[in-house]
Amino acid sequence: MLRPKLFVFLLLCFTAANLVFSQDYSIADTVRFRDIVEDADSLVGRNNVEAEKLLIEAEGFVKNLNYKVEDADDNLIKCVAEYFSVWGYLYYSRNQLNEAVQSFRKAETLFKRIDAIKNQAECLNNSAVILNTMGNNIEAIKNYHSAIEIYEEQNDSIGKGYAFNNVSRVYRQQGDYGQAMKYITDALNIAQDIEDKQLETLALNSRAGLLKVTGDTTEALATYQRALSIRKELQDSVGTASILNNIGSIYKAKQEYRKALDYFTRSEQIAIQKDYKVGIGHTNNNIGEVYFKLGEYQRAKENALVALQISEELNQLSLKKQAADLLKRIYEETGDWKKAYEMQSIVIDAQKKITNKETKQVAQREAMRYEFEKERALDKKEEEQFMRLQKEKDERQQIYYVTIILVAILLLFLLFFVVNRLRSARAQNKLILKQSNERKLLLQEVHHRVKNNFQIVSSLLRLQSYSIENESFHSSFDEAVSRINSMAIVHDIIYRQEKFSEIDSKEYLEKLIESLQRSSGQQNVDIAIQTDQPKLKIETLIHLGIALNELVINSFKYAFNDTETQPKINITLAEVGSKKFELIYQDNGVGLNKELSKSSFGMELIETLIEHLDGEVEIQNLENWKTTITLRFSDV
Repeated sequence: MLRPKLFVFLLLCFTAANLVFSQDYSIADTVRFRDIVEDADSLVGRNNVEAEKLLIEAEGFVKNLNYKVEDADDNLIKCVAEYFSVWGYLYYSRNQLNEAVQSFRKAETLFKRIDAIKNQAECLNNSAVILNTMGNNIEAIKNYHSAIEIYEEQNDSIGKGYAFNNVSRVYRQQGDYGQAMKYITDALNIAQDIEDKQLETLALNSRAGLLKVTGDTTEALATYQRALSIRKELQDSVGTASILNNIGSIYKAKQEYRKALDYFTRSEQIAIQKDYKVGIGHTNNNIGEVYFKLGEYQRAKENALVALQISEELNQLSLKKQAADLLKRIYEETGDWKKAYEMQSIVIDAQKKITNKETKQVAQREAMRYEFEKERALDKKEEEQFMRLQKEKDERQQIYYVTIILVAILLLFLLFFVVNRLRSARAQNKLILKQSNERKLLLQEVHHRVKNNFQIVSSLLRLQSYSIENESFHSSFDEAVSRINSMAIVHDIIYRQEKFSEIDSKEYLEKLIESLQRSSGQQNVDIAIQTDQPKLKIETLIHLGIALNELVINSFKYAFNDTETQPKINITLAEVGSKKFELIYQDNGVGLNKELSKSSFGMELIETLIEHLDGEVEIQNLENWKTTITLRFSDV
């Protein structure tokens, strides 16, 4: 669980004897600050708007404290750390993941300074949970292990057990079932040693899931049964229903349908008792699947219809697809082909929405991960620069004192000192140059790895698409691959050049067009690129590249028919003002329906991307060029 209870906040934040750290702050000021943070903490998750107002009110106190932080006592620093921690929870509740991680890191730094070890471990654990959500599993595992080291030093078995459970989940997501099983076994052993039933049933449920995935269904069933008995002992109704559903799924896979039906029905009864709509929907769908396997089509239809209705009420796309697919198979078996066709349409529509949603989520996660890596690299660079400047300052001060002493004692040593100083400066310059080259190589490697990761994602999508016979789904996969490739090309260009801040736009456009023609087989289309080669930032080119990718693919698909013997596309990119640019895209195809194009996913994506660049999209039909689309944007 991410959010801890601040159960000792009052005791640790305030004692009358120690709260005042300078004459500028009275006890009343500090108590007010503490009360604001405590009130904000109680509102997070219930009324985020009011919680944010309170935190902003306390912000002035924290800014002033930054100038006197060396003089502050431990109790006050702990209060400030809690302030950043509450910001972290607020950002997390609003899905502002990068900001949440940064806030927890600030809190962790302050907790570390005053040796508040357990609070420091909590912040590390919270950061790991968020990093895992962002898809940054490497950093998540590092944070978990840092937290585990603290828990081990403090002999905190509960904290270590939950951390082991979290690490196991990350390894399972990565497909490393061996490591996942190792850590969940360690968590289970700790839970049994300290007799923590909540942790034990959590670990048992995770272990059973791993056993099920690896094919050991017999041991998985036995483990689920142990977890089920503890859930009942704890009177955890929702957890009990979940495990009953998991057991039913195993029996269904083993074709022991009567046993599966018994567990699914018991799970449904609990879900109905608790008015847990999602649980009711999924158990009804599972029950319907079992009745379908038993040939009881009427009962299967009744349960599937309940699942479909709940999925529509809750907008649960996955459940909707499953229920509609079950109904389609039932109607096919009973010869009701009209309704089977209707259900097939629902399945296709749900899958399309799921695919679009997953594509957007992948893009959002990659954007968040990119921002996180960028901020981390900048923080590291600033820290290195600060340390280097501090070192230089210390060295200069030392040299100053030594010089005064040497001049006072003996002027004859002046020449020797100058020579020695020059050698030291030369060596230092060499060191700085070496560090600069190392950082440059590191940034190149980062971009190279990002490019490789994009290529891996593209390959996985292509492999997945080979198993899909539906042309619409297959086309969606191809479009996703081309969007990813448009981002990969940016990182490939960065990896091969010296400067990282700006990229030659012409080279990028040429590589993108070449890739699209090669992958689509449209070598007969004459594509002309006209540009004065403006230098654009990485973020701008990624947005522009995805938008251009949509336009070119649309032309390849729909613009040119058999009557057009000389298909042409013209792309013009120019700077039209200070940091203002204009890309004009034209083709001589059949023309573009403005109303239909505006409602398409591709055009919505283009408009969203250009809006992020403070731009706009204009569609025209000219005499020589049937389709003309102008993208105006800023590079700031």
